[in-house]
Amino acid sequence: MSVGHGIQHFYVAGLAVTYPFVISALHVSYGELGVVLTVAGILGGLLQGAAGLLRGASARLVLGAQNAGLALSSILGAVAPGFGLFALARVFGALTSWPQHPVGSAYLSERFPHRRSTVLSLHTAGGSAGTVTVPLIVAAVIAAAGWRWALVVLTVFLAVGALLVATALPAEKAVPVEHSDVERVSVRDLLRNRSVIAVLAASTVAAGGRGLGTLGTFIPADLKTHLGLSAITVGAIFTVVMAASIAGPLVGGSLADRFGRRSTLVITYMAGAAAIAAFGYSSGSMFVLVPLGLALGLLAYTESPLIQALFSDLTSKGDARSAFGVFFAIAYGVGSLWTALLGWIIDTAGFPAAFATMAGSFVIAGLIIAFGIRQHA
Repeated sequence: MSVGHGIQHFYVAGLAVTYPFVISALHVSYGELGVVLTVAGILGGLLQGAAGLLRGASARLVLGAQNAGLALSSILGAVAPGFGLFALARVFGALTSWPQHPVGSAYLSERFPHRRSTVLSLHTAGGSAGTVTVPLIVAAVIAAAGWRWALVVLTVFLAVGALLVATALPAEKAVPVEHSDVERVSVRDLLRNRSVIAVLAASTVAAGGRGLGTLGTFIPADLKTHLGLSAITVGAIFTVVMAASIAGPLVGGSLADRFGRRSTLVITYMAGAAAIAAFGYSSGSMFVLVPLGLALGLLAYTESPLIQALFSDLTSKGDARSAFGVFFAIAYGVGSLWTALLGWIIDTAGFPAAFATMAGSFVIAGLIIAFGIRQHA
């Protein structure tokens, strides 16, 4: 499952490196790109609410088809003559990629209920491992042959990944009788719980500074457009961030399982906010960007698996796919509105202001968790 998540991230992270070059070649603004990514994010995010409808479908079939669809999206973007078709290809990619998080998280949380933070962190780290593999490859292809050939290379990776997931992912584990449908609580009833509402609210707010949703989109753009760094340097620094994003969730997940998911999450939010703000206001010096990139990767990317584990704890009496479908539809669908807002902020006030906004979203999310959920969670 983690390898499959990494292959999916080839698509998102690879595209992120191409965006500054696509904007230049196709003559559009970051605001226009932000609108397209928001539409894609909302559609893909809301579709995750349908994960419960796939309850009887094999995870290997669903996720294998997902990666095949991403390969098609990537090649369509590569041959797009203008921004219109490129935007449609990106939206198609969002419509295809939505099953990974609800199906994958449900698959893991049901298999390992007592180690949810750890296994969900491994799942996140797998995605980050895919992300860290791609930037330098894509940047090198762009430097040698242009962004269109970089998308062709991504297409090949995604097609191979589709075959791998469809053939190698273990089948779902049978659900024990004590957790059967007879005793499960409906998702509607679970969503009336104050703590569940707090988690959903915090995750939606924190989407302003979350991993590939915003940071993965705007970090390469900040480095290229704001700081004026070369394609190879952009890829190198983004790789540093992504490398740290592998270690962060692994450490954070282990600590959360040991010392408490709520308190670990609150600390992560506050420390992550500081790292995001510092990176956004940094200079173009590698001696500054590399350590700040490490801190950003370690802290900001740890949030996602921790809040998923907390949500899974609070909704464990319901069907996991249905519950995670609602979680990702709200947190990632509605949260995608942040991309358009941040694109507008960049166009009007600059990159530092956008990173300050991302940091603020983490602070507010941390306060929601601190005061909206009981201490024992």
